[in-house]
Amino acid sequence: MKITNNLKFAVAGLIGLAVVNAVTLQVGLASMINDADLINNAGFVGGGSQRFVRQALANSTTDTVSQAAILKSLEVLTKDTDPQVQAATKELKDSFNKLQAVAVSYFLDPRLSSQLSIEADLMFKKATNLTQVVEKNAKDHVSRVYWIANVALFTNLAALAFIGIIAQSITKTLNKSTANVSSNSLRISTSLDQQEKLLATQADSVKSTTLTIEELGAASMRSAIQAESSSTEAQKALNLSESGSDTVSRTLDGIIDLRSKVEAIADKIMQLSAQTAQISTVSDLVADIANQTNMLSLNAAVEAARAGEQGKGFAVVAGEVRKLADQSKKSAEKINTLISEVQASINNTVMVTDEGTKTAAAGILLASETAEAFAGIERAINEVFSNSRDISDSSKRQAITIQQAVASINAINLGSQETAAGVAEVKAATNELVETTNQLQLIV
Repeated sequence: MKITNNLKFAVAGLIGLAVVNAVTLQVGLASMINDADLINNAGFVGGGSQRFVRQALANSTTDTVSQAAILKSLEVLTKDTDPQVQAATKELKDSFNKLQAVAVSYFLDPRLSSQLSIEADLMFKKATNLTQVVEKNAKDHVSRVYWIANVALFTNLAALAFIGIIAQSITKTLNKSTANVSSNSLRISTSLDQQEKLLATQADSVKSTTLTIEELGAASMRSAIQAESSSTEAQKALNLSESGSDTVSRTLDGIIDLRSKVEAIADKIMQLSAQTAQISTVSDLVADIANQTNMLSLNAAVEAARAGEQGKGFAVVAGEVRKLADQSKKSAEKINTLISEVQASINNTVMVTDEGTKTAAAGILLASETAEAFAGIERAINEVFSNSRDISDSSKRQAITIQQAVASINAINLGSQETAAGVAEVKAATNELVETTNQLQLIV
């Protein structure tokens, strides 16, 4: 058989093998791409669930964007035909449905935040389990492709023994290809250097951000403690204000009772004044009677003197009557003097009582205004107490959220470090590829 026929046979065999290998590799690569897509969606479901929970804890509202993205990823995962993937996907989907139900309950009762975190952790574990299942399938697919590639390699090597003479003809093309590979490898190496620097800068930024957020968390916790202390002091002030309001109310009742008693005293004094006026009238009548009696006694004495001896006894009686009349008149004058003094005292008492009534009225008005002021103070302190309590609760929730943010940033920092390590490995492999390409150019 001619060499050309052998070459044609070998080339035809290589073409057939290449077609078989290409189809096989296409199927394997499609499977690997599907596995990568499944891994990406499983990872996205785990990360999206964490974002969904953080959004729910922060805003108490449903993150519809994350929810829609998670459902879309679950729909993609459901389409896979592998039984293990389907079982793990079903568990993950059931876990997400339960997480959504707990989130809705959390909006109604914020005390379910711990249950929400537990369900989120459980869903993250389910997503991790699904990722591990998909990764295992991907490894199996890669191993199958690797085995097929090895078989194809050995077959191609056997066939290449027959076409060694064509190596010279492809040398020029190979030189050109290796030059392109070398150039591209250099560009890739340069790009990796830049990416490595960016990752280092990102790591520093994440570290600085973590420290800042930790300081913010500590400050938020201090604010919560101070707000709680302010709430306690406001409660004490509220209790004192309520006690002051009760005291003012009792004082107001006492002043009102005092005013009633002062008004009763004023009425009694007015009655006493009227009775004193009546006594004065009677005293004037007694004085008038005494004057008339004195005139009658004088007339009787004159008539007794005219009567001579027979009128002496009558004259003595008339003298005694005149003495009594004089005494009655003097007594009536004393009574009038006392009545005048009593009237003056009564008038002063009436004036003092009137002033006391006015003072009591002013005291009632002042006590009422004081009671209203205490009521306003009580409302203001009650509002301060309510606001302080709300600030304390908000500060505590903020501190918890900041701690979760610190944990998330630490996870991002760890991912950045792993990415940097991967970039370093790719960079080393690229450098080795450049050296290999240079050696190939020398050999060719």
